[in-house]
Amino acid sequence: VSIPFQFNWDEGVGPTDGLRFMMYAQPVVPMSVSDKWNLVGRFVLPLVFSQPPLVEGGQTQAGTGDIVFSAFLSPKQGKLIWGVGPVFGLPTTTNPSIGTGKWSLGPTAVVLKQRGPWTVGALANQLWSVGSASNVEREDVNQTFLQPFVAYGLKSGVTFTLSSESTANWKADSGQQWTVPLILQVSKVTRLGPFPFS
Repeated sequence: VSIPFQFNWDEGVGPTDGLRFMMYAQPVVPMSVSDKWNLVGRFVLPLVFSQPPLVEGGQTQAGTGDIVFSAFLSPKQGKLIWGVGPVFGLPTTTNPSIGTGKWSLGPTAVVLKQRGPWTVGALANQLWSVGSASNVEREDVNQTFLQPFVAYGLKSGVTFTLSSESTANWKADSGQQWTVPLILQVSKVTRLGPFPFS
């Protein structure tokens, strides 16, 4: 079980090139379903502390975003770690301007290889809307998420990671569909009482 929290500071958001500050809570919980298979549940809850207006004349917003829940069926053994399953977009936002207002569904997959100090892999999913959460007409969801990563871990517990959390909104105008941030991360594993803490 792991419970990562990711803080994001995004610049250049909206027509005023404003600043957005948000946190993602991303618990990952594996469960044994047989002698050979695990079911790994992962959900991502965005907590938006401040989002500048996304349209001219709009208001600054805050609140929780939509939850993205994934369930990966994964073999317990093997040289390659992988999992496949469904992903669900749950319209749980506290602020309609932050969420999609749509129930969404699609496939997800993760694959990674660990060799010595190196870990290389990728996570991907595709969401399509399957229903509305309210009577207000909202744009349908057709969104791809890609997260390739490579990490190098030292014996001291320090890990250097290069990744991207790329999103493609296929409903956006041509030239505005992809967001491709590059992320360099340095982390250190220690202990918080009996628990490992990074």
